[in-house]
Amino acid sequence: MNKEILYALLAALSFGIAPLFEKLGLARTDPTVALFIRAFITTVFTLGFLLASGNIAAFSKTDLRSVIYVILGGVFGVLFAQYFYFRALEHGEVGRVMPIVGSFPVIAFFFSVLVFGEAVTFTKLAGIVLVVVGVILLGNQS
Repeated sequence: MNKEILYALLAALSFGIAPLFEKLGLARTDPTVALFIRAFITTVFTLGFLLASGNIAAFSKTDLRSVIYVILGGVFGVLFAQYFYFRALEHGEVGRVMPIVGSFPVIAFFFSVLVFGEAVTFTKLAGIVLVVVGVILLGNQS
């Protein structure tokens, strides 16, 4: 198994387990407080990884445009996405919330075509249709 697949599977496993803990934590925690706690812990651990790896010097090689793009990605992918995700978990079932949240590849696909000119193929479109059908089926549970 190559590293790409291994890391993708580990990410999927982590994304699959995280909502269980988050739903439990949101039972007695405001979503904004939960978001702060999560961001703080992420920051502390990431700083630890940077220091332990000796990779802290990589900051000096990062240009301003890249920093701005990463900040914007963080604002949308962490701040907004996590806040709305926590709100959804607070009010809904994990089994209904996660398929909808997990539909983000559909949005990313369309933007990747518009912004980067990525190819639209039959298999990609078929995958998008399957994701949408899955979201509808899982999201319409009574």
